[in-house]
Amino acid sequence: MNQSLPTLPIGNSLFNELRRENAVYVDKSMYLPELRKNGKFIFCARPRRFGKSLTVSALDAFYSGRQDLFRGLAAEKTMCSPDFVARPVIRLDMSHVAGSESKEILIKRLMRRLGENAVRHNVSLRGADYPDTFSCLLQDVHVTSGQEAVLLIDEYDAPVIRLIEKDKRLYDSKLLAVTRDVMQDFYTQIKAAAEHIELAFITGITKFSRMGVFSQLNGLNDISLLPQFGAFMGHTHEELKTCFAPFITDTASKLKMSEEKLLDKIRDYYDGFSFDGTEKLYNPFSVLSFFNAAEFRYFWMGSGSNTLIRTFLRDKALTVDQFQGMEVNSEFASNPGEIDVTPPEGFLYQSGYLTLRRLEGEKEFILVYPNREVREAISRLFIQNVNSGWGGTYEAGRKLSGCLASGDVPGIISVLRQLLASVCYYDHLDANRLPLVKILKKIIRKVTGADFIDDSDQKLSAALVEKLGRLKGENSYRSLVQACLWMAGAKTTPEKPESLGRLDLEAVCGRLTYVIELKMTEDAGGAAAAVRAGMDQIHARDYGRATENPILVSLAVGRAERNIVGCLFERDGQETAVEVEARNGDGDGDGVQEREQSRPSRGRTVQRVPGDGESRGQG
Repeated sequence: MNQSLPTLPIGNSLFNELRRENAVYVDKSMYLPELRKNGKFIFCARPRRFGKSLTVSALDAFYSGRQDLFRGLAAEKTMCSPDFVARPVIRLDMSHVAGSESKEILIKRLMRRLGENAVRHNVSLRGADYPDTFSCLLQDVHVTSGQEAVLLIDEYDAPVIRLIEKDKRLYDSKLLAVTRDVMQDFYTQIKAAAEHIELAFITGITKFSRMGVFSQLNGLNDISLLPQFGAFMGHTHEELKTCFAPFITDTASKLKMSEEKLLDKIRDYYDGFSFDGTEKLYNPFSVLSFFNAAEFRYFWMGSGSNTLIRTFLRDKALTVDQFQGMEVNSEFASNPGEIDVTPPEGFLYQSGYLTLRRLEGEKEFILVYPNREVREAISRLFIQNVNSGWGGTYEAGRKLSGCLASGDVPGIISVLRQLLASVCYYDHLDANRLPLVKILKKIIRKVTGADFIDDSDQKLSAALVEKLGRLKGENSYRSLVQACLWMAGAKTTPEKPESLGRLDLEAVCGRLTYVIELKMTEDAGGAAAAVRAGMDQIHARDYGRATENPILVSLAVGRAERNIVGCLFERDGQETAVEVEARNGDGDGDGVQEREQSRPSRGRTVQRVPGDGESRGQG
């Protein structure tokens, strides 16, 4: 990196160090004096790596009266005012408490944090137990200094979140319940000591009502969704251009692209988080990491454990596009539920994988993936989740990206077949695992009586399950294909509404647009008819008409083979059949084989996708 560039504070959330070292700091200090105007008890939720700790550190310096650190920043004017009063600050970072393996260790760590604050304010710890010690500390600091204290609690939910991330089995474990109880006893002391507190500012990822903060603090103001605090944490596009201007110039030179093109790509990768449904923000950690590496990678997704999200995707049998565009109301946005028992959309939203977009002119929202980084990374996790035998997911994404960019449809089919062939037998969703089917079965049992289902009811139930299974089959494969394309960097739109119908899938990669229709067939024997029907449907409904020179692709997936068994694509008016035929599946999850087709399509080019171990152009 150019030695004349400022320091990038990667991994450093200490405000005083950033200011002393002249490191890059996106000024958010104008929000600090505004917090108290919104009440005494303030809560703000943000995903991990979004600047919560830096905000708490800046608040510490602000209320401690460190004017030297705010020179040239927006809050300097407030601090220089004769009305400004410095106050004692009690600061608790609960990430230092997280990971305790027993109640005793958890309490010991809490007491250590209280002891550090007692030393800071030259008071002695006293109290009958840890909650009482916390209450006494707030009181003694007030009495000793003559000023009500400012209480800053960073990552209040870390002790619970860390347990859930460590092992999903802890969802209902005794240790999790004990941790909740300990933290609830601790946090309820805030209300008891309210007269000794000037401001309590609490941050976290989510709301745990069972931890005492939200149920006990009367007048707690949750500013997480307030428009006036929409850009409180995270970087706006204008802040990116202004505060990182020298890095933009330097990185554009390194990557040999114009600054305008670089900014467009940075926005595509890292912009898009929103906490009011309108203001779009960059994740600070991703921005800092990108300029440090001068390389587009999944920095935010790689900054923490992915065990929880992978387990969640697998156990809930979710697809990557299931909640994209889902409408939610403001009540959901502000209270999505306890993260360990909330519906999947609530879990993904609170974890930062889904974000808000406000519907135009409405108070309601929709859920979307914020940007390419999150979309591609979660697609890769999804593919890895269902991939049982082929571990080269990253290599597959790289190959698929190259094929998409060059318009190599046979190459695309080859990679997709490799990925689909590696899907675990148990992850081919059978109808009985579907939540909707389970609900319908329960309804049928409830209406008819579990012990009194006659033959007609059983036949009706079985037929319904079979029909839903068949419908789900096509949607499941479309979702798998979409996840693969997302993983490779394509922008995809499933079930895209057009003037005469809904296109199964549109994928955009660079200047190329793929119009994709997917058809299910019982086995490879029906592949030719299925792809013909798909292509005819594309033409009959004029799919892709609004796009210049789209590549039209009709895919056939065989139920027996559980893979793509046929492909017909059209480019520049020329149809090409990519014919593949797999050995019929026998239910044991075996892989597939391909053999040469002896019957070419009439009047069309035929290209064969090579099997494993073959090179393109053989046979």
